[in-house]
Amino acid sequence: MSTKLLSQAYVKELREHIYVKNATQRVVNFTPEFKQLAYDALHKGKTMREIFTEAGFDTEKLGQKRLANFQASIEKAAQREDGFADKRSSNRRHDAQTDEAKLLKRLRQLEHQVAYLQQENDFLKKIDEAEKAVKKNCRRK
Repeated sequence: MSTKLLSQAYVKELREHIYVKNATQRVVNFTPEFKQLAYDALHKGKTMREIFTEAGFDTEKLGQKRLANFQASIEKAAQREDGFADKRSSNRRHDAQTDEAKLLKRLRQLEHQVAYLQQENDFLKKIDEAEKAVKKNCRRK
């Protein structure tokens, strides 16, 4: 997210651009095709400013920090197995689970809780026995 806000007019212009998936005043999401194109051009020796200008973007309005961050993100994305695909569309934490998978997960949680409580009870028993032993020794004296 950027601290430099884009104008509403430029956001509207960006939303109509073929290489923009979505745009707000703070965030611009580019298409995987543009990310691949930019990555290839970057490794052919072009600068980010040249790449964006040739693609039809106003680099002055976007700002140097956005261009630098975009470069860092595509370098990182190139190393991923899924490449330049948008990771947000398949958030693993929210993937639909079957009822059986949910039940197995709940079962593991409950088994863990039972084991924890058993350990806690054993510990409390040891403390109780130690207290009884101390009281017994105190009475003898």
